[in-house]
Amino acid sequence: MNKRCLLIDFDDTIVDFHDAEAYAFHQLTKKYNLETDQNDLNHFITVNQAHWEAFQQNQLTKTEVLSKRFEVYFDLHQINVNGQEADVIFRDELANAPIKYFMNTVETLSMLKNTHDLYIVTNGVLETQQRRIAKTEMGDWFKGVFVSEQTGYQKPMPEFFDFVFNKIGHDKRAHAMIVGDSITSDNLGGKNAAIKTCWFNPRNKINDTEINPDYTIESLDQLLDIAK
Repeated sequence: MNKRCLLIDFDDTIVDFHDAEAYAFHQLTKKYNLETDQNDLNHFITVNQAHWEAFQQNQLTKTEVLSKRFEVYFDLHQINVNGQEADVIFRDELANAPIKYFMNTVETLSMLKNTHDLYIVTNGVLETQQRRIAKTEMGDWFKGVFVSEQTGYQKPMPEFFDFVFNKIGHDKRAHAMIVGDSITSDNLGGKNAAIKTCWFNPRNKINDTEINPDYTIESLDQLLDIAK
């Protein structure tokens, strides 16, 4: 019998992305002599999300998103920046940010690696994600890492998952489940790929979509019962 397969998102599932994003944002704004607080970070997050949503709707290219999000944000403070330069700085600081795990994450994955084939599936820039993943203490616990830039597609596109199963074996699809914090990326992606879905929701967000995950958990250790 095939070993069960877990496709696990990285940001805000294995590690706390909010913490890393805050670190990178404040380090970036310091370089432009701009003092920022939590309200400024919240404003940047709003600007950033709007640009990524525009990308998902094919209104912006990925290259445009990476640069324009900073140009738009700093323009609000009457500061002109080179968006590409700001993006390089931000992603470098993102990779330098200390790793912060959610509760029970390391212990849970340490047990699951003995019973399941584990893979990381994440959207993002390949170099940045590789640097961040390399900082974790999990070493060879994961049998593979798949980053959207590497695959040429992003979650929730079915082509992203086709790429993954082309690499790890199509026989694994029948025994696979995706675990991730994003309803519209991870869970919709899992539905598109015809695999089981598990919504990781440690912040108790409201699901106001029509997407219904097969499972919902608040802590990764709940996977030990679900993923038997």
